[in-house]
Amino acid sequence: MKKIYHTEVVNDQGLKGTAYTRGEHELAVVTSSPTSTEAGTNPEQLIGLSWATCFNSTIEILLKSKGIEKKSRVEVHIDYCEDQNTKEHFFELKAYAAIDGIDLDEASSYIDTAAKRCPVSKIIGDYPYASYEVIPYSE
Repeated sequence: MKKIYHTEVVNDQGLKGTAYTRGEHELAVVTSSPTSTEAGTNPEQLIGLSWATCFNSTIEILLKSKGIEKKSRVEVHIDYCEDQNTKEHFFELKAYAAIDGIDLDEASSYIDTAAKRCPVSKIIGDYPYASYEVIPYSE
């Protein structure tokens, strides 16, 4: 295995404080509960940003490798849910992916391939509350 990039992320203040990265490309974000009115980001937003960015980047790389110069877009919707029987909490994730100027069948082929290659999609794996849908492109 060849490591291409390494980062370290620290949260020592939970949902009330700051989470940050160490090393190259340092970043700090204020954290807050999704049910709070306080400003800050939350786990739902961060996993959504991660998946949308990685999935769309993977689509772009795949298209470029095929000599296709088209815009793509991934939008991720996340719901914070509670199982009515067990009272356990979980995230429901739905990604909407599109490629400009390509019909849905052809776009589906590229997007399905990208979904299999995207590192964040691989982490999500067979999670039962995650899915994606190919949709027409719009800005």
